[in-house]
Amino acid sequence: MTSHASARLKIAPFLFISPFFIAYAIFGLYPILYGFWLSLMKGTDSYTFAGLSNYLFVFKDGFFWKAMWNGTKLALGSLFLILPVALGVSLLLNRPYISKKKGFFATFFFTPNITSAVAVGIIFKLLLERDSGFLNSILGVFGVDPIGWLKDPAWTIPALIILCGWKYLGVNILFFLAGLQNVPNELIEAAKIDGATPAQRLWYVTMPLLRPIMTFIVFQCLLGSYGMFSEAFILANSGFGPENSLVFPTSYLYDQAFRRQDFTYSSALGYVFTLMMLVIGFIQLKMFNLKDQEG
Repeated sequence: MTSHASARLKIAPFLFISPFFIAYAIFGLYPILYGFWLSLMKGTDSYTFAGLSNYLFVFKDGFFWKAMWNGTKLALGSLFLILPVALGVSLLLNRPYISKKKGFFATFFFTPNITSAVAVGIIFKLLLERDSGFLNSILGVFGVDPIGWLKDPAWTIPALIILCGWKYLGVNILFFLAGLQNVPNELIEAAKIDGATPAQRLWYVTMPLLRPIMTFIVFQCLLGSYGMFSEAFILANSGFGPENSLVFPTSYLYDQAFRRQDFTYSSALGYVFTLMMLVIGFIQLKMFNLKDQEG
């Protein structure tokens, strides 16, 4: 074999995989590097080097921390309301007498997840109207006064939690169902023989084996809560809601970049937000103690 043929054989594999790396360099690596360069600049039409001043301003920006606090409230509501319901429904669907129709129920619960976020926002905006909304009409039957879901800042996050519960409950049920398939029936039966109650079997057998999928679900929940945009944007009439109660980090970043045309500051916001999500993810991994479990 000639040296030229040998060289072509060595180069050929790299040519086959090169489209991916070229596309990543153009649409992934370049925007990342350009965004970081922008975060170190000041100005709109022409840029001047500003060092870390944008980053320092982010940490002093009360509006950004208001957005993070709104994300925290939504995350807490999702973690302690939506996820327990999803776990309970998945445990019910995993019962032997329901498992034969598991596919039907899974499709039923998952359908809202594939519905357009904009359509969901518009529908819930109508449902949550104070005077003519369906939800207040139902509550009125029980003698509850109309609630200003989208007008009262105390009720905007609960309204968003209701929306997220309807839209994202199904996908979390499917995640939990996938995790439950990895729980051996032999362990459950052994626990029954040892006299463990259903609650003890759930806590000491099922939950530890669900830890990996729980880690994924919780991180998805946190990321989705802090990254909330479309649904909140629609409910707030393309704004931030009463007393900025529906502003989230992503919507604040959007406002700075595309409404105020301040791409330098919005780039810094994006990098700080990304770093904070990485820190939250790292803390979550430590809390779930996955490494010890795998070891």
